[in-house]
Amino acid sequence: MKCILIDAGNSRLKLSIIDLSTGSELYFSIFDYHNLYENLSSQLAGFSIQNVIISNVNSPMISHIISDVSLYLWGIKTHIVITEQNKYGITTLYNNPRLLGSDRWLAMIAARIHTVKSVCVIDCGSAVTIDVLNDENLHLGGFISPGLSLSRKTLGQNTSKLPFMVDDNFSGTNSSAYYATNTHDAISAGTLYQLSAYIEHIIAEIKNDVCDNIECIITGGDAIIAQKLISHHLIYREKLVLDGLKVVAKDLFTKDSL
Repeated sequence: MKCILIDAGNSRLKLSIIDLSTGSELYFSIFDYHNLYENLSSQLAGFSIQNVIISNVNSPMISHIISDVSLYLWGIKTHIVITEQNKYGITTLYNNPRLLGSDRWLAMIAARIHTVKSVCVIDCGSAVTIDVLNDENLHLGGFISPGLSLSRKTLGQNTSKLPFMVDDNFSGTNSSAYYATNTHDAISAGTLYQLSAYIEHIIAEIKNDVCDNIECIITGGDAIIAQKLISHHLIYREKLVLDGLKVVAKDLFTKDSL
């Protein structure tokens, strides 16, 4: 039984096709949202699919487009993941779980596969989210802040003389002591150090408050570059949300409930 897992984030869409009977991945790709219907239709036309499941923190229009593609190619409806208060062994303290992004919830479900200890889940995407799950599977809550791209664009939009950043690269190579000699690099380096220092401080507070040996898992488009400047040990998982979707898909679409 082949299933499509879709993680529709703010900036891009990650898509994985898995065989639910074996758990093996048959296809993986990342899409932007330009001409999404056409690109998905052309890339997926050769597959025979039985189920489609979506985590969408973008516009509802994205879910509509994916649903249209699924109906057009395979005549099937899609399943949209909604965060639940107590499911898959995780209980959130959010008073309204529907306000907890499905991507954050799924990332915690996946994190629990990798460790039974208290865990801090960090997602460095358009927004940076940090969530804490204790060893009793209780989601204590978390943090949300602007990601690198958003921080850099905000400087250009809200200042008169700073440039509007359209790329995230800077030329500095010494991450421990780098002084930018042009404004573009100064913004790139400054926002990167700001992000890494923020994550560093939050982890230190969590270790002090929850568990000194808490495991920290990081994911998202800016995870690798941020990780280089953080002294705490971080485990990088590229497909954390998709891993959570796999757990939900197996529960929904196969006879053997996890």
